[in-house]
Amino acid sequence: MDAQRDFVLASDLAERFRQDLSNVHRGRVLTEFLGQAEVHLWVVPLVISAEESSYFKSILSLDEQERAGRFRKSRDAQRYVAARGTLRSLLGAYLTIEPDRLQFVYDAFGKPRLAGEEPLTSMKFSVSHSDDLALFGFARGHKNGVDVERIRQDIDVEDLAARYFSPNEFKKLRSLPADQRREAFYCGWTRKEAYLKGRGEGLSVPLERVEVSLTPGEPAMILKASGDRSVSRRWTVQHLSPASGYIGAAAVEGRDIAFRCFRCEPALARGRQSACE
Repeated sequence: MDAQRDFVLASDLAERFRQDLSNVHRGRVLTEFLGQAEVHLWVVPLVISAEESSYFKSILSLDEQERAGRFRKSRDAQRYVAARGTLRSLLGAYLTIEPDRLQFVYDAFGKPRLAGEEPLTSMKFSVSHSDDLALFGFARGHKNGVDVERIRQDIDVEDLAARYFSPNEFKKLRSLPADQRREAFYCGWTRKEAYLKGRGEGLSVPLERVEVSLTPGEPAMILKASGDRSVSRRWTVQHLSPASGYIGAAAVEGRDIAFRCFRCEPALARGRQSACE
């Protein structure tokens, strides 16, 4: 298994994290294993049962419930409830706090963080979702960002790259074999977004101001970024293959950081959990 291409879950931790999603709801995640030099990544499907939906709605704040009610499509509302409920469940488990007691505040760019004092403020997290899949990142004291995208065949990736990638990146993309360009585009896009979300600025910074590696199979890296001359030395990036038809990335401020991945499958209702492969 290539750690730059896939999620890695250490075998000794895999056995200890063998639990179903209902245990996450009850706060039984063994969160002491989230060390200071680790990022935990969770891949979670957003298609949930009526029972799970009811539970998640019960732990949302009033403003979150109101937001869920404003979606025009029921599927979008369900995805929001599933993503927000899962975020609360996991944060509550990591911090040993009832998930409905967590409070969020938002910065000028709309990025949420936990309100309160330590250890709440030291828990950094990031959330991304695309269609029916969500990706969550958690770290203690380290800024981090995640992004996941479903690979779409109906978009012109070269046109988008010409608009949003740097001239160097566009040139690199065009130099690749045609059958690698779509994957390379999504590698580049997710790495840029993960880094910018980790910085807390999101798409307020034009994507072309961040240059990343994008050739499939090469190590994921931030090559340079506007306003951050030491970016490649200070940030660690991980390429992710969270599910068939999806590409993702995680970025964390720091070096010598271990990425650990946990994936909740629909089969978890029957008490099983698998590592990301």
